[in-house]
Amino acid sequence: MRYRLPPHIAWPLFIVAILLTGITSAVVTMIAAHSDGGAQVIEDYYEKAANWDALAARRAASRALGWTTAVQVLDRAPSATVRPVRFTVRDADGAPVTGLTGTVQARRPERAGVIGEAPLVPVDGAPGRYEAMLPVLRPGLWDFDLLARRGEDVYEISLRRDVPR
Repeated sequence: MRYRLPPHIAWPLFIVAILLTGITSAVVTMIAAHSDGGAQVIEDYYEKAANWDALAARRAASRALGWTTAVQVLDRAPSATVRPVRFTVRDADGAPVTGLTGTVQARRPERAGVIGEAPLVPVDGAPGRYEAMLPVLRPGLWDFDLLARRGEDVYEISLRRDVPR
């Protein structure tokens, strides 16, 4: 013998179940929206927007140099807070670019601010290779903003890399 709920109980339970589903999905959405720290505000966003043309011109001048950069996040971590990130810079002919000085900023694409900034240090015995100690500890996408100088040449590039576990 099968038990059936009477209609005067089944239909109100059905409506309550639909309402609870909507409330539950709204609560889950709110929790997910606030789990990453909430809204991100870019620092000095108006000034950055106003200077966009100058940034585009600097990056175009960097592309005109014909230099290329390869990024490698190394596994060896000298401390629990930073990891070496290696940059290999080559000119248009494929020769290593030596004598660069500058800085590197590390960012997460989903975050507004800079996670870390470090000077670019040449690797001994490896022309065209430079390292920066950056807090690249979590896997996922990272943006590296490289600003380097050699004499009159200014090289500015932003590189995105997926850092594995």
